[in-house]
Amino acid sequence: MSTISNQFRERVEAFLKATGFRATEFGRQAVGDSAFVLNLRRGRSPTLATADKVLAFIDEMEADPSRCSPNRKAA
Repeated sequence: MSTISNQFRERVEAFLKATGFRATEFGRQAVGDSAFVLNLRRGRSPTLATADKVLAFIDEMEADPSRCSPNRKAA
């Protein structure tokens, strides 16, 4: 059984892989924290408000793929 935290982390990782967004740039743009993804990978659990911001950012980017530069590299 996958926890909500694991599902959230998997969604972020899938977005990074699909778009080529660097983890640091994603964190900076999504929540103003360039270490956000690193902290997630280390087991950090974001608040619900932060998770909502991140998911809204992902949804917004997926709705307009032109905003996801193909030149970004995964970190």
